Amino acid sequence: MKRATSERSEALDEQASLIGSALLAMDQPPNSQTIQRLLVGSRLDSSQQNGSPRWINIGWNEQDLQYYADTNVNLLADSESEHARKSWENSYEFAVVGHFAAGPVRVEISETAADVRRAIRREIIIHVLSQLGLATIATVLVNLALVRLIVKPTRLLVNAVQRVSEDRLAVPRIKCLSHELNTLGQSIAEMSESLANTEQRRALDMSRAERIQRHLLPQSPTVPGLTISTHYQPAEDVAGDIYGVVAMPEDTWLIYITDLVGHGIPAAMNASILKMLFDTASMRGGSPGEVLQRVNVMLPGYLMDSEFATAAVLRWDPATGRLQLASAGHEPVTLLSKDGTSSLESTGLPLGIDTDSRWKTTEHWLQKGDRLLMATDGVAESHNVNEQQFGRGRIAEIFAGSVNEPLDDSLNRLVGELGQHAGNLPPDDDVTILALECNSVGGQRLEVSHPNHLRIVREAVA
Repeated sequence: MKRATSERSEALDEQASLIGSALLAMDQPPNSQTIQRLLVGSRLDSSQQNGSPRWINIGWNEQDLQYYADTNVNLLADSESEHARKSWENSYEFAVVGHFAAGPVRVEISETAADVRRAIRREIIIHVLSQLGLATIATVLVNLALVRLIVKPTRLLVNAVQRVSEDRLAVPRIKCLSHELNTLGQSIAEMSESLANTEQRRALDMSRAERIQRHLLPQSPTVPGLTISTHYQPAEDVAGDIYGVVAMPEDTWLIYITDLVGHGIPAAMNASILKMLFDTASMRGGSPGEVLQRVNVMLPGYLMDSEFATAAVLRWDPATGRLQLASAGHEPVTLLSKDGTSSLESTGLPLGIDTDSRWKTTEHWLQKGDRLLMATDGVAESHNVNEQQFGRGRIAEIFAGSVNEPLDDSLNRLVGELGQHAGNLPPDDDVTILALECNSVGGQRLEVSHPNHLRIVREAVA
């Protein structure tokens, strides 16, 4: 307000000086006509001042010649009534006065407070609008600069990091105007390339490990008197499940399936060791329980603390149809015979827990057409999107329901049902299934009962 008032006062001083100088240049004293022509000619009447009311007081040799400037009327004191002049003076609050005095001439120009406030408001509005305009322009320019220098490159860098986190490697280098962001983009690209090379080497190594592990499994196992169908699906590249078929003394065969705790590379390494132990232990012959005992004595030397394994072991005599079974904490073995469906449960603790453990061996006598199903817990414990398990009962139901189908078709039906149950969920554990069918018993079938006063029966088998 102070600055605006001072500037307004200086402007009025200049106008007063202009009028006074013009009056001094006259050859005779001024009158109302000459004053009016002077003011109109010098553009000082109200029509040139946006209707701003003002009072111009001109003195000549101590005589006042007052001139009222207004948008509607111009009055001189010597020609209009004193009442009209005083009425106009009382209508306004004068706030700024410009002065000029020289020789016989004295000039005062007064403007109202309302006019000053209006001028200040107009100046403030213009100033604020100009500042807002500059701020808007600056904001737009800064935003454009930020988008070009920071926002867009940052978004690209974030996307690149996200691609790396999703294993979508080999991210192209991102070029940025900022030196720091450009360096960061180059580092991300180099890291991505290094990870891609590492992943490629890992994939090659895991592919080789998978081939090695599958090579350890029986290739199209052939056992006299049995048809065998298998399904093997690691949860990762390699599995902690493994199975084997080994020829034993006395023309008998050992068939086993094992499941190491966990999955992935550590479990796969232990599974390879466990297979070696089983193959070695079976060379000495003996019942499945005795084989498990030999393996259990050696296994703890290869396992870490809290690691263990489950196993189901069969010994098959194709000449007599005799089937012996021992299970170390493994999933039940399903037996389909003419007498119906039986669940052959575990006969002892898992392997690797107690070196003094013993396992009971049970005996069963197979006839042509009898079937067995051996599976790891990855089948029964497979979850769907609702966290529901596939379940042991469902395994036995599907297997029994397809007994009239070829063995391969029966196994494929079970695997298909398991896949539908899991949907798009990745497997959370290794899945291994062995399906066996008795297709013949060599020459005769020996049916032996345990000590319950039943008799031994021999009969010809077609």
